[in-house]
Amino acid sequence: MLYCSTRGGVRGRDFREVLFSGYAPDGGMFMPETLPVLSPETLRSWRGLQYTRLVVEISSMFIPAQLIPRDKLEVLVGEALSGFSVPNVVRITRLKDGLSVLELFHGETLAFKDLAMSCTVHFLNYFLQKDSSRAVVLVGKMQP
Repeated sequence: MLYCSTRGGVRGRDFREVLFSGYAPDGGMFMPETLPVLSPETLRSWRGLQYTRLVVEISSMFIPAQLIPRDKLEVLVGEALSGFSVPNVVRITRLKDGLSVLELFHGETLAFKDLAMSCTVHFLNYFLQKDSSRAVVLVGKMQP
């Protein structure tokens, strides 16, 4: 799986390069050069999976096993999502008349971004440990 910039100026980057670079040098965001096609059978087989397992299945399509082996990916995702306040990380709350809501606020900061950022930090740490390196991740909010 290789990644390219949404602005078209950068192509052929692997997951690790994209993970550590943030935005593309041309100011765009990285996205896969090609998207996996999922068969109806695959989607049916994923029905009913626990959220953590589903994250592993989807992540494995975008992170080659040469970069993070499948067994290690399972551990990283499991660790990343272990601190959520509900057992399945997310919860579906049934309202009335067949209406349901997916609760995405059970992470450390009570925001939906916890779902992705928890995994991102564990993926970064995995590569840093392999290289015996350290990094400080700063998160900021831009004002309009």
